[in-house]
Amino acid sequence: MLKMSLKQKIISELKKIKLLAKQKRKKTAFVIGNTAKFEKRGYYFTPVRVTEKLVSFGIIIFRENLAKIITKIIDGKVDYVFADAEKKIFAKKFLEPSNIERRVKENLKKSKLLIYKGNDLTVDSIDLFLSHYFAKDIRGVGGKKVAIIGAGNIGSKIALYLVERGAKVFLSRRNKRKLNTICSALNFIKPLSSREKVIPSSNMVACENADVLIGSADGREVITLEMIKKIKTKAIIIDAGKGTIGKDSIEYAKFRRQKIFRVDVSAAFEGLITKTMSMQKIIDHGFKQKRILGLNVLSSGLLGNYGDVIVDNLVKTNFIYGISNGKGDFLRTLNKKQLLKLKKIKSKLIKN
Repeated sequence: MLKMSLKQKIISELKKIKLLAKQKRKKTAFVIGNTAKFEKRGYYFTPVRVTEKLVSFGIIIFRENLAKIITKIIDGKVDYVFADAEKKIFAKKFLEPSNIERRVKENLKKSKLLIYKGNDLTVDSIDLFLSHYFAKDIRGVGGKKVAIIGAGNIGSKIALYLVERGAKVFLSRRNKRKLNTICSALNFIKPLSSREKVIPSSNMVACENADVLIGSADGREVITLEMIKKIKTKAIIIDAGKGTIGKDSIEYAKFRRQKIFRVDVSAAFEGLITKTMSMQKIIDHGFKQKRILGLNVLSSGLLGNYGDVIVDNLVKTNFIYGISNGKGDFLRTLNKKQLLKLKKIKSKLIKN
């Protein structure tokens, strides 16, 4: 019965997005994601999204077997299927991480497969949001105290992003040994020029006069009333884990007129589509080389030998990038012979 109702729901939504895509002259996509935040139902649907290139909707699943069932339902009915490559759920039978990407690959025969990472969408969204939220500040996020409650995959990645922007990041986790290891690793791999550090901290110390408070646990209420009382009155609160803020904490924050945000991945998803489809185009049509007018010409992305001419695309060339130095970069200064070489290639490949 579950499978039947799921199939009916998917088919119903597919009809809607195909009609919408036809009206807007866009292609269609279905997104299959997974999360460590378990729900008894086994899945939930994500909103319909209209981007510059696609009309899409999707599903977040908690059981690996659903990936196979869903893929067979949607295959050939949408132009693209996005599969989550992150292993966030476990197959009970083998006690091993479930592989959603593989299950989709095994069962997808007609639609085009594109891969993404769900957690990175969340991290990118928070990073973009904070960058724009503090855009009017001369230092941006730099110098702001950010308290991150929950140092898992998402919390740790957010910490790295923000410390690289110059934020004062305080990271908290119940397991102090793991917390110290994570913070040491983040401080080791961040750029040497980033003066701030990720600081392992208790919840209360992290929240003391914080400008930003982020809950990044998997749906657990980790942000308490006591934490809200510790942050600045003009601080903002971000629920990155969907359900990380307790009811009394929400009420008190609203009483103080503090802004609470949930993560909206729309902007990051738009970017994901653009860069994924762009890379697909490069893979499908790029990485080519030809002999033209006695010269070796390569499309961007290939490592050229010294003197090779590099262009954006050999199928349809728009730009001549330059001459390879044989080490993955371009010659900065060109002699008359090399300039003449570029002029000849340009006249051959680019038609005005």
